[in-house]
Amino acid sequence: MTSTGESLRERRRQQTRREIHAVALRLAQEQGFDGITVDLISAEAGVSPRTFFNYFPNKEAAVLPGPPAELPQALTAEFVSRGDAHPREVLADLTRLLVRDLTDNPPLRQETHAAFALTRSHPALLATMLARFDGFRRSIAELVARRLGARPEGEVPTLIAALALTVMRDGLERWANEESPSDEDDSPVPHVERSAKLLLSLLTP
Repeated sequence: MTSTGESLRERRRQQTRREIHAVALRLAQEQGFDGITVDLISAEAGVSPRTFFNYFPNKEAAVLPGPPAELPQALTAEFVSRGDAHPREVLADLTRLLVRDLTDNPPLRQETHAAFALTRSHPALLATMLARFDGFRRSIAELVARRLGARPEGEVPTLIAALALTVMRDGLERWANEESPSDEDDSPVPHVERSAKLLLSLLTP
């Protein structure tokens, strides 16, 4: 298959994934999370339960948006190629990488707000969200380790990844829960950038 064919197939997969997620989140809001099933989500999304499980392991995962399964290779290669540096500089570069990915793949405010609200009332959803973020934390710790020539489970890669992820989650949650957003403020990027700037200022001697 050509790269163009592979790209088209991947876009279709991503579109199907987004559609199933949107249906699952809508149903959870309308009927309550405990009142929905995989069969109901599948029927509303126009797919079979078997197809549903090709995209999500359970209804919790379908309802929640989450960090990307992996970051674009071009961005990660650029990050790693910058080489060894002070941990504060690596953290700054990593937050910029996450911001660039958010810019290219912006979430929807209403969906993000609804998802955070659901996690506050459903422990199973909160556990799923935390597990997703933890998996993403491990993947970016591996990325930091590659740049530093360190072990992924080492203190520095682990801490840098955790701090960068905290910045992203804090910015996303503040953006999603903003009470009176302006029409121009439809991106979480400024909020994530502010959180990153504050954290880096706290770490600067």
